[in-house]
Amino acid sequence: MNLVKALLTSASSVDSSMKMVLIVRSDLGLRKGKIASQCAHAAVMCSMRSASVNEEKLKCWLAQGQPKIVVKVDGLEELKQISTCALDRQVVAEMVRDAGRTQVPSGTETVLGIGPDRSAVIDSIAGHLKLL
Repeated sequence: MNLVKALLTSASSVDSSMKMVLIVRSDLGLRKGKIASQCAHAAVMCSMRSASVNEEKLKCWLAQGQPKIVVKVDGLEELKQISTCALDRQVVAEMVRDAGRTQVPSGTETVLGIGPDRSAVIDSIAGHLKLL
């Protein structure tokens, strides 16, 4: 079975829309390029984690076009609370920590990725957040 057919079969086996949410700290004043890079890191990290913990959800999300939403929080404490909530619900949650070569010190938590998972589950965790 070719890859496209396998992805479409997987998509039909999960009866709901899927998405990933990338949550950016707005208090850091990151430039657009830095935000884009950090979000890309989060998306890759979440995808890789999903491949090992829930491949079926990953396949479904891939077949649906990898929907991603970028939202913001005011600071680190809120980011950590959302991460804890996601992990408590067994949703993939990956925190990006910056290398510290440009705008922020090494180890600064910049973006949290959650998912991919069912949209309803993701919305129950991060649906209250505003778009970036």
